[in-house]
Amino acid sequence: MSEDKLSQEARKAYAEAQKEFDEAAAHEAEKASATQNSAETEVKAKSGSKNGKNADSAAEHSSHSHVSPGDSAGHENGGAAQAGGQPAADEADELTGELAHAQEDRIATLNQDLDRAKDDLARARADLYNLQQEYSNYAKRTKAEIPQQQEAGVASVVDALMGVLDDIDLARQHGDLEGPFGAVATKLESTLQTRFKVKRYGKVGDTFDPNLHQAIQMAPGADDGGEHIIDAVAQPGYLMGERVLRAAMVVVGVEKSPSADQTSEA
Repeated sequence: MSEDKLSQEARKAYAEAQKEFDEAAAHEAEKASATQNSAETEVKAKSGSKNGKNADSAAEHSSHSHVSPGDSAGHENGGAAQAGGQPAADEADELTGELAHAQEDRIATLNQDLDRAKDDLARARADLYNLQQEYSNYAKRTKAEIPQQQEAGVASVVDALMGVLDDIDLARQHGDLEGPFGAVATKLESTLQTRFKVKRYGKVGDTFDPNLHQAIQMAPGADDGGEHIIDAVAQPGYLMGERVLRAAMVVVGVEKSPSADQTSEA
């Protein structure tokens, strides 16, 4: 997955989570406002109805107050209307308390929905963070693997060309590497060494190194001590930088001291 595609998916996931959170909050706010308006309208309607009834009772009481003092029945009806005003006020207070309780319940529900939306947003952010970390680790691994993959590719090509390089070396040793072919062979070896640090190694007289050379035979006297050197090269080796592509196969001998040479000549 490319860097641009991962970034687009991360931004898209974050935008969708934020959009869902905003829509849920707006929807819940609209519902709360509608519920409050409806409850207030209902209370006002009931209060208006009660106030109308109280006004009618007061008018009736006023009309009876103008009758003759002997009309005892009118006075009794007026007292009853005044007594009826107290229950209406109690009912209004009860409706107001119910409205306040309903509003508290609705606010509690909205707060719960808001907490859930916050949790969803937090999870979306966590997913985005994990996605970013995964991409970062992927990018680091890819960068670290690039040199290894390049080196493996060069080693594979050189392994396929080793037979050709061996033939070029043999032709040079026998004096057959001349003319245009010799120039091409030299250019090939120079390009491998310059561009990819590939070089041939293993010459007679070099010090034997078990990390670079593979001994196929020990020359007479090699076990008597002294520094081991290469007496003969059966097959050259190849290095790519410090990596051994193929160990050189050699015959191991021992370096002769000058005193030994003088003794043999005497």
